[in-house]
Amino acid sequence: AAMDMENADAVVSPGGVGFDINCGVRLLRTNLMESDVMGATREKICQEMFNHIPVGVGQKGVIPIADGDLDDVLHMGMDWALKEGYAWPEDREHCEEN
Repeated sequence: AAMDMENADAVVSPGGVGFDINCGVRLLRTNLMESDVMGATREKICQEMFNHIPVGVGQKGVIPIADGDLDDVLHMGMDWALKEGYAWPEDREHCEEN
């Protein structure tokens, strides 16, 4: 978390729950302004994120990964995503290393 001790409203916490143990909480950056995503647009974005981001134990996402591919994913990380077309080279600038 980042904060200004002089201003109680100036707090940024990308993962308020689980950040310290790397449980998978992530921050999404976009150039959209709040006014761009009001009402039905916001609801549609939230639903699409829910549809495409696996949640919970045993859930599935839209990226098919066979059991045999899991070692490659874990070993190669971003390189696997690039190779399979799930990322752009500039995505590397915004990914954390663990």
